[in-house]
Amino acid sequence: MTRQERVMRNAVVILAVAAVVLGGLLIWSLHAVIVLKEHEAEQEPQDVATAAGQPISEHQWVDELKKKNGEEVLLGMINHIVVGKEATLLAIHISEHDIDQELKRIISGYGSEEQYYVEMRHELGLTREEVRVETLYRMTLRAIATAGITISEAEIDQYLEQNAERLTPRKQLQLSMITVASYEEAQLVMDQLEQGEDFAELAKELSTDQESGRRGGSLGLVEEGDPFWPEELLDTAAGLEPGDIAGPLEKDEEFAVIRLEEMFTPEAPDPAEVRALVRQELALEQAAPLQQVESDLRAKYDVSIDIDNRR
Repeated sequence: MTRQERVMRNAVVILAVAAVVLGGLLIWSLHAVIVLKEHEAEQEPQDVATAAGQPISEHQWVDELKKKNGEEVLLGMINHIVVGKEATLLAIHISEHDIDQELKRIISGYGSEEQYYVEMRHELGLTREEVRVETLYRMTLRAIATAGITISEAEIDQYLEQNAERLTPRKQLQLSMITVASYEEAQLVMDQLEQGEDFAELAKELSTDQESGRRGGSLGLVEEGDPFWPEELLDTAAGLEPGDIAGPLEKDEEFAVIRLEEMFTPEAPDPAEVRALVRQELALEQAAPLQQVESDLRAKYDVSIDIDNRR
């Protein structure tokens, strides 16, 4: 993957990893409240579930969660605290506009804003506000990691000159797909679609790609020339009109039937925004890994962890 591709994909990857931490953080916070309420009420914990007549108490539930995820979640909580402390010390401020722009870049890799937030809710259990909170955290962490690193205008100019072709916006194809094991099965799918069968229902019923299948075949946006997709498949898709179906097409030793939902030609990005992204990426290449930054901050702020999962 080129450095420019990392610039554009970095935010999505970072958010996905960070969102898992946030999900755990919310779970830990909820359970901490439960435990506090138990102590304050000074009463026996209530059962939260029963199975075949056997109860499961709040204590049992919380204990299992602590054993399996407690340390990781606690570490996430600590990281949020020490990163906030360091940001205050360095006078780092991420504005609401900055967060909006970061989310806009991330969401551009999905079919729509709605689809992005549906994915965050379905895959990670996150609300819009929770996504925003974690986006702020990751932006702040990156700002701390790159504090003091200077990237010259000449370095940015050189990068832009060397990567001019890659910086040209490419068409984006909003695709749906049904994958099956053989050419013959794909041809049968084509026959069913020609007879009026619903594409989304067939995808849910037949597609071997479970991730897209449960979404009715939706792949979201795929960039023209994306090296992770077969060239023939993307070339065929680029020649379709919205609503057109094509197949069978070979894909990873299987066969696909595709439908073009929409095609977008992105606007050229703002030159200042491109320079800012390149500057950040070049600075991150010189900075310590973000996990190391978190570790160093925990050491700096005298973090101590004392976990006892016993009752």
